Amino acid sequence: MRTFIINFKNYQEILGERALALAKAAETVGKRIEVELVLAPPQPLVGLMAERTSLPVFSQSVSDGATGATTGLVVPEAVIASGAVGTLLNHSEARLEKTGIERLLPRLRELGLKVCLCANSEAEAQELARFGSEYLAVEPPELIGSGIAVSKARPEVISESILRTRRAGYQGKVLCGAGIVEGKDVEAAVKLGSAGILVASGVVKARNWEEKIAELAAPLV
Repeated sequence: MRTFIINFKNYQEILGERALALAKAAETVGKRIEVELVLAPPQPLVGLMAERTSLPVFSQSVSDGATGATTGLVVPEAVIASGAVGTLLNHSEARLEKTGIERLLPRLRELGLKVCLCANSEAEAQELARFGSEYLAVEPPELIGSGIAVSKARPEVISESILRTRRAGYQGKVLCGAGIVEGKDVEAAVKLGSAGILVASGVVKARNWEEKIAELAAPLV
């Protein structure tokens, strides 16, 4: 089954109860078609989303800070206690040092949290493949939020990332993101070998969430 991760980011359109409206739109689509839909809401909404929706919820990131007397950090233990089942990690807007990723991955596995590692190039995808995360999303940062899909503008990023990660022994799902706004963008990504997509503004900024999610999900079936 292919995967569709919706990154809510911190867009004004989905703050507070509006996040639940987006989640319900995704749930409605998920009942009609066989696609793994995953929600990644803003950090303060993770618990609410996990409680009020049936879809898997990911944190948008976690820190490698310790539990206990630490303030202002989103630690993995708090995320899983809130009902999340996974996390995005190393997104272009929340980059981590490779040493931080290396410290975090064993801890996340022990907790049972799934991980979608984000890479900004095919070279970084190859480098991150060694961590063996469940998902590896490739998003050239210059195309994020641009409305210009990587599957059309730079298709070689997807095909080369898949080739390099497989050669490195990666067994998880390679996803693509950045600029995806219509079904044709997703169709092109699937033809290039992508196992799914990671989308933010292409969904959140859409006029009709249910229609847009259905449009983007259809090529993944």
